[in-house]
Amino acid sequence: MAKSAGQAEHMGMSPKSLESQRRDGPAEANHRSPTSSDAAVGREIRDLRQAQRMTQKALARMVGVTGAQLHRYEMGTTRIAASRLISIASALEIRPDVLITAGANENVPPPAPDLQSSAGDDIAELLQVFCTITDPKRRSALIAVAKMMAG
Repeated sequence: MAKSAGQAEHMGMSPKSLESQRRDGPAEANHRSPTSSDAAVGREIRDLRQAQRMTQKALARMVGVTGAQLHRYEMGTTRIAASRLISIASALEIRPDVLITAGANENVPPPAPDLQSSAGDDIAELLQVFCTITDPKRRSALIAVAKMMAG
């Protein structure tokens, strides 16, 4: 239902700001969309629940949501409010920071390998040999073999 300019002014909004809210509304909703961190928190909830051999329905009942809502949390399709996250952690008998850490670690790059170890000489030699290969296809092939060997 559209508000008139008079209603907008009465509510302390200019008609222009009301129009920008209508226009910008969907973009703002995108800022509230689930992120990869939300998905990581959901996976952690699922893993912990399954480790305790608890059903989704049982956990949902304990935290006061439907089974479908808990499923959305676990799949990362719905963000979890802080109060709900605390309830879930309590039901799983863990500290809330365990779940938060799972989400925080989602966007952290893996640590760089320790090049100070005894492998440093091997790495230097491998790099030297790699740099002598001028054919891009052979370089790509060597990278593919190294990745395959790394497992």
